[in-house]
Amino acid sequence: MLVVVALVYWPGLGGGFLFDDFPALVDNQQVHVSELSLRAIWHAATSFAPGGTGRQLAMASFALNYALGGLNPWGWKLGGLMVHLLNTLLIYFLCRRLMTLAGWHSNQRLAALVVALLWAVHPLQVSSVLYVVQRMETLCLSFVLLALLAYIRGRLAQQAGGRGWWLAACVPLFLLALGCKESALLLPLFTLCLELTLLRFEGATLPQRRFWRWGYAGGCALALVLFVFVVIPEYSAQENYAIRDFNALERVLTQLRVLPMYLGQVLLPLPHSMPFYYDDYAASSSLLHPRTTLIAGVLLAGLVCLAWFLRRRLPLFALGVLWFFAAHAITSNVIPLELVFEHRNYFALLGVLLSLAELVRQIPVRDGPAIKVAAVMAVVLGVGALGAIRSATWGDRLLLATELAALNPQSARAANELGVMYYQMAGDSADSPFFSLAKREFERQSTLPSTTILAEQSLILMHAGHGLPVDPAWWARLKQRLREQPITPGTSAALFGLLGNRVDKGVELDDLEIDESFVLMFNKVSLPPISYVQVAEHAVKYRGDHALASQLLDIAVEKGRDRPEQLHLLVQMLREDKQPALADELSARIASGGSGTK
Repeated sequence: MLVVVALVYWPGLGGGFLFDDFPALVDNQQVHVSELSLRAIWHAATSFAPGGTGRQLAMASFALNYALGGLNPWGWKLGGLMVHLLNTLLIYFLCRRLMTLAGWHSNQRLAALVVALLWAVHPLQVSSVLYVVQRMETLCLSFVLLALLAYIRGRLAQQAGGRGWWLAACVPLFLLALGCKESALLLPLFTLCLELTLLRFEGATLPQRRFWRWGYAGGCALALVLFVFVVIPEYSAQENYAIRDFNALERVLTQLRVLPMYLGQVLLPLPHSMPFYYDDYAASSSLLHPRTTLIAGVLLAGLVCLAWFLRRRLPLFALGVLWFFAAHAITSNVIPLELVFEHRNYFALLGVLLSLAELVRQIPVRDGPAIKVAAVMAVVLGVGALGAIRSATWGDRLLLATELAALNPQSARAANELGVMYYQMAGDSADSPFFSLAKREFERQSTLPSTTILAEQSLILMHAGHGLPVDPAWWARLKQRLREQPITPGTSAALFGLLGNRVDKGVELDDLEIDESFVLMFNKVSLPPISYVQVAEHAVKYRGDHALASQLLDIAVEKGRDRPEQLHLLVQMLREDKQPALADELSARIASGGSGTK
């Protein structure tokens, strides 16, 4: 099984970095450790943005990749494949346990092998395994699966009258999973689903049974209170959705359509149904806009009711359904995440496969089991072939870029990826036909409904970088988008990309346009103090605009009141950049607490 999985993904190891790989890993200098010392690894482990307070274990694994092979993506993707192979093995053992609990007495080992293999080679998993940054998700699941195995073993020991010492292992495994990604918080929900279907809160004694029933009842009550009074007010606030073009209610309504789409991708994994980029996915404004929102909601409610009704008769089917919904409990909630991502199905896929396995087992076969086995093997071969094809596509960056742009021509992200690919193929020659292809793709990107300032940023940089005229309309469109669109992390990254090319690489750009663009962004969002100081330094150095610089320094001091040590580091940064006057001004404002100018 592991050899087959490795062969399916091996062609995909030749691909490149993609999308969030760049800000999180490629451009994150803290991950680029040159030695495997404890201090360097810890520095990298705490480099996850925002805040540097999470996902330490995953970030440390990326630092290990850099120390061993630099920025060659092959090694990074190989690390992701190794984690996936481990998870495949754990899925197999978990399926064996679950099928035993569900009363499977024949073909159990073969059935577990088939489910694990289908889970591992399914085309939907390719973007989780070969998209490097998603090792956060896959490594998190490694510890979650180990915790589930320990939980089942401990509970079965209890039910047999022994001591459930294995339950104690769930705590450190949960903490390790949490050190990879916040998805680990779903572990108690997964175990609740186990109790509702297969374990049924049983124990060797009445006090044990009461403990588990009342324990989970109390936990659910506490979770509900926290959700209503903490999570909803904290995450659904309008200011948290300032970076999105939808609100919390629209996000939750949209998930009624997204979850059935995921089910369709699992059941019929055709290439055109998995475009990877979903930035053009339209949000639902109500249950009837579009009407498919209500239809999808009824479908999902019916599926949950069916699972609840069959939880005793077909417990494995019910568990699979409940695990599918539980796996999406965070990403399909009020938290202001993007609407759709394929990697959110990394564990949810197992739930669907378990339900299908139980249904297949219930199908009566008049002429013996051979025909059922043959049909299942045909499905495995078909899914494996589709997975291998998608993996091979991911193994060629140009092929992947053209494929994603063709699958979703309305995706601005896909268009940008293809434009960047063409630009890189042009080398340093503006006369190359690939330069013209890149310009055409960026211009097409700028016309798409889902586009951001990234299209104009790319056009400006590619022309200015080669000494070609920059169309004033590009700057005008860029500033118009800053006025009208939400300021997303990608927007600020694009603007600071312009600033970096001007300051660090000496690209001749219109400095007045740069400063005006930053002012438009600063008027809509709050950023760390260093952002304002960097723009203030640019305003003084390139335009002599001390008035704007003073205003920005005031804002930086106000934003950094809680962390004065950071402000003093900014003073030092200005001195190192040979801006003593600006450093003295910032130091004086720190001492006086700022003038309050906004």
